[in-house]
This record gives sequence, structure tokens and C-alpha cells, in this order.
Amino acid sequence: MQVLRDAVGWNSTPYQWAVSGYMGAIDTGRTICGFLFGGAVFLGYLAGEKASDVPALEDPGRIQAIAAVKGLFQGFVDRFGTTDCHTLTGCDFSQKRDVQRYFGEKIYENTCYRQFEHVLEHCLAQLNPGQETP
Repeated sequence: MQVLRDAVGWNSTPYQWAVSGYMGAIDTGRTICGFLFGGAVFLGYLAGEKASDVPALEDPGRIQAIAAVKGLFQGFVDRFGTTDCHTLTGCDFSQKRDVQRYFGEKIYENTCYRQFEHVLEHCLAQLNPGQETP
């Protein structure tokens, strides 16, 4: 979220804290990838950046956010096969030994880094639709 926030020049408050409480599977063992979670939040913020009110059901910004998040998730599943953190990393974050193994064996290097790049590319592409991202 911080990288995306910086890409659009948003002040760190409140965006910096929007997903600060999320860590791999939130100690439940299974849930979506944290990068997907952060990307979805970013895309929602991005769609409503210039809005002055809450999104109405048929609001074009809301429709844009839904399409962008749907594209993010579908592309992620197409590439990685699932959105489940446990399946992606092989770690159950409700188990202390798996958390230690995740960091000790640097599991994130072959899993999370690739997933982060995918989410980042998709989100940055939403800033300039139709243009390639660097």
C-alpha cells in the first residue's frame, strides 16, 4: 500500500494506516493474500479520490472500482492459481513455527515478491489505463 500511495502522491494519513493491521492470513491460517487485500483497498481509494460523497450503487467510480478489483483478482488467480495465503506460501500463519519458517527460510522471496509485483503492476496500470507500466 505504501508503494502505491507514494506512486500517486497521497499524504500518508490516513492511507498509510489503511491496511497496517493485515499480516499473512491474520493468524487464522487461511485468507486472501495481503497484497490483494491492499491492492483492493488502493483501487477503492483511487476510484473515489475525487468524490465528495459515499459511492452510490450506480456511481461510475464504484463501477470502476469493482471492475478494477475483479480484474486484479482474476489476473491473480490466472497467474497463481489461488488467492489463499496458506496455499500460496505453504505457511499457516496461526502457527508460530510457520511464521518463523516463513521468515527464516525467506519463503516470501519465491512467493510473495512475485505476487507483490503482479498486484503492483495491475494497480499502477489503473493510474494510466491503456499505457504500459514501467
